Amino acid sequence: MSETLPNVLLVEDDPQDRLDIRLQLEVMGLVVYDTPSVGEAEELIGLRDYSLVLIHLGHAPLESLRVCRGIRANSTVPIIMMTQRDEAVDEEMVMSAGADDYITKPVLPRILVSRVTQQLKRGESQRSPRANILVWGDLEMNLAQHTFKIRDTVVSLTNTEYQFLQLLMANPRRVFSRGQVMNAIASLRGGVSESVVDNHASRLRRKIRDNGGPDVIKVVRSVGFKLADDSE
Repeated sequence: MSETLPNVLLVEDDPQDRLDIRLQLEVMGLVVYDTPSVGEAEELIGLRDYSLVLIHLGHAPLESLRVCRGIRANSTVPIIMMTQRDEAVDEEMVMSAGADDYITKPVLPRILVSRVTQQLKRGESQRSPRANILVWGDLEMNLAQHTFKIRDTVVSLTNTEYQFLQLLMANPRRVFSRGQVMNAIASLRGGVSESVVDNHASRLRRKIRDNGGPDVIKVVRSVGFKLADDSE
């Protein structure tokens, strides 16, 4: 029976936090494999398929970033990283390491449930060959019809703008460097300066705002771009 439930890998070095988070995840109906160490995490990640990975290593923040990069280099599994407010690791470092989301401890149960649910849905939609609709707040992209709507308003985008926004909406909370955006968008590959990416981001942000949408593209200083979450 449990084989049909989503597997979650929890990497947490604080014993009480690990127990609390594990219990919350199990209440959600998830199968949890937990470990306090990077070494065990690296072994566990290769043993089975996971629907989600949560990482916090307060005593070894650089190790937590390393394990995140290692997982991201070989998998598209959603990754949520957790940090204490007084830790040296910040949001930019976490997201640039390949994490999809970021939670500040102490983790409130409602925040944990919300973020875990969102990332599980995103991961499932990426695995499904029928995933033709991307939704983020009032924004909706129909990949099969190549259309974009803000609520009920159809907004015309150039092909470059469409691919740019699709990249962000398909990977909410993940930060993309300008180079990664250039590599992902066919029209920007080869010989295009990074300032051109900034120009496309500005035009796309303005077009969405002018059609009643939110300021959806966030610039992450010294890193790149991510999809802004106006619910936070």
